[in-house]
Amino acid sequence: MNPQTIMYLSMIGLMAGVLSGFVGVGGGIIIVPALVFLLGTTQHEAQGTSLFVLSMPVVFFGLLQYWKTGNVNWKFGLVIALTFLIGAWIGSKLSF
Repeated sequence: MNPQTIMYLSMIGLMAGVLSGFVGVGGGIIIVPALVFLLGTTQHEAQGTSLFVLSMPVVFFGLLQYWKTGNVNWKFGLVIALTFLIGAWIGSKLSF
């Protein structure tokens, strides 16, 4: 990787992280288009990379902060999470 690519990737990560943490949008809304348009990746590669990047930080830091302030509805979350897994599986199959 050259320095310019590293700079772009760092900017993408920082912007996506700030927006995810601040307003709750998925960082993929920034990461996927940026990877495709700035760095020329394929759509599928950008989506896969975005999923890899977002899995741990969003879950850990986001959930921890909201849990500490009493803003997690565990019952609603579990129902949504279970059905989200099914939807994600269907969506990933449809994308190919």
